[in-house]
Amino acid sequence: MNHLDPQRHVRGESQYLDDVPEQQGTLYAAVYESPLAHGVLKKLDLEAAQKAPGVVRILTAQNIPGRNQIGGIVPDEPLLAEGHVHFRGQPVALVLARTEAQAHAALKLIKADIEPLPIITDPRQAAAQGELIVPPRTFRIGDSASAFGQCDYVVAGVAESGGQEHLYIETQGAYAFPTELGGVKIISSTQGPTAVQRHCAVVLGIGMHQIEVDVTRLGGGFGGKEDQATPWGCLAALGAFITKKPVKLVLDRMADMRMTGKRHPYSSDFKIGLSKELKIIAYEVTYYQNAGAAADLSPAVLERTLFHTTNAY
Repeated sequence: MNHLDPQRHVRGESQYLDDVPEQQGTLYAAVYESPLAHGVLKKLDLEAAQKAPGVVRILTAQNIPGRNQIGGIVPDEPLLAEGHVHFRGQPVALVLARTEAQAHAALKLIKADIEPLPIITDPRQAAAQGELIVPPRTFRIGDSASAFGQCDYVVAGVAESGGQEHLYIETQGAYAFPTELGGVKIISSTQGPTAVQRHCAVVLGIGMHQIEVDVTRLGGGFGGKEDQATPWGCLAALGAFITKKPVKLVLDRMADMRMTGKRHPYSSDFKIGLSKELKIIAYEVTYYQNAGAAADLSPAVLERTLFHTTNAY
């Protein structure tokens, strides 16, 4: 079976988000991100940045007309930081300028007064302190306690599995346009266009029917452009909705790696009971999932972890 797009790909004819012809008057967005992992956002000084060449507008949480919330499963993720910052790289402000270079130059003029707060980066420490994103979940088949009493061998230990950057070739981005009757059209590099549509409606305070999301193609996703594509679609849409101009936001590679979630690291305690024939009789495992600063799709990932634990058994 032939792949649908190989000839276009190798000829360089395939169009991705950043290849979409730009409309006249397009503004370019750059995101000011938190330099700290946790803290109280006491003051945000935008004065110098607002006067920088080419800058049209700088948006913060106070400019959001709807709700400042983009959490997919748990409503725990603001689009722009408000009051506190919860991870290094969290979006705090959106600069809109006439060129991409001007937008990024203005970022350097923004000054944030953030009072540092303690951070937790170890999931075991988080569990011990009760700092959990969702309550613990348990999946049982049979009675492992009595089954261990019938085992000839018991092996126990700790397993560590590291996190992963999805490393899609095309970075996160979106291009938004105001439409008639107060709506927005978004071209988004997303695996979940309905999620972008739903959350943009919440942020802008308008109906989902007023938002159109188009996906040309993805330059890779691998799960990293499910809910993780939502912030950039919402930020571009926010800029277009407020300025009534097209707004383009494309992250560079390093910003993408700083500002987006990763595949989860796990620390696991396991205990396996076997017969003399080395048949597995009993198995217990406790997973400590490092879900970062917000739930995103972590509860669903955790459920899949539990359901796959028994593997072929």
